[in-house]
Formats: sequence, structure tokens, C-alpha cells
Amino acid sequence: MGFFRTRLNIETMIENFEFGDTKQVRKTLLLTSLIGLLLKNLIKHSTGEFEFIGFKIPIEKASIIPEFVGYIIIYEIIVLIIRFSDEKLKEKFKKYEEYLEYNKPNTLHHQLKESMMKSSLPKESNVKLVKYSILLVDIIFPILFGIISLIRIFI
Repeated sequence: MGFFRTRLNIETMIENFEFGDTKQVRKTLLLTSLIGLLLKNLIKHSTGEFEFIGFKIPIEKASIIPEFVGYIIIYEIIVLIIRFSDEKLKEKFKKYEEYLEYNKPNTLHHQLKESMMKSSLPKESNVKLVKYSILLVDIIFPILFGIISLIRIFI
């Protein structure tokens, strides 16, 4: 009984430390980058003390808040790259498994599948355009926005 309870606790811990999917990480990165830029501008244009979560912080020491957000942005960029790579690897592995399943010895079912696949394939140029558009919106834009935010925060 103790072995199963320990195994369940380990699985729960792993689930708690999971990054989430790429979509969640991307949204968090965009939101954190925006918050970092806003905090930096608020502190820059503030006169007197800066109030943050009920605490009054002198302007001289308030720069630590955007810097902390900057370090979170760096972490989220790394997590986004790792999570995106992980999901792409899983997709490639699944396609490879389907390829192996599909290329079994010639049968009538195999020949029928092949003819259906050839007739339903979209144009290659359209597929590449959609693929690069998704990459731009899903990965490149959030990372660039995070980098721009880091530049504005730290410089």
C-alpha cells in the first residue's frame, strides 16, 4: 500500500511542476512582457513613492520590480522554446509511427489508402505558408516581444 501511495505522490508532484502546453506558456509570456513594460514606464514616470501590492517603495529602489519581471520573462522564453520543441518532437514521432503503420506490405487496404491520400493532399506552397505563419504567430512573435521587453526593462 505504501508503494502505491509514494508512486501517486511522485506523479502528482510531476504534474504540479509541468509547464503547461505551448498555448499557456505563450499567453503567460505575452502577458508578463506587457506587465514588465507597463511597470517600467510607471516607475520611470512616477514622482515620489511607487506603490506595489500595498507597499510603498521609494523610486530609487523600485527598479527591482521590473528587473524581477525581466528574469521571469527570460525563464518563460526558455520554457516556451522547450515546450514547443517537445510538442514538435511528439508530432514527428506520431507521424513516424503512422508512416511505419502505413508502409506495411502491400495490401488492398494499403493501396486504397495511398490513392485517397494522393487525391486529398493540399498544394505544398499553401502548406508551407500556413506552417510558417503559425510559427511566426505562435513562437517568433512572443519571443521577440519578450526580448523587446527585456531590452526596455534592463536598458
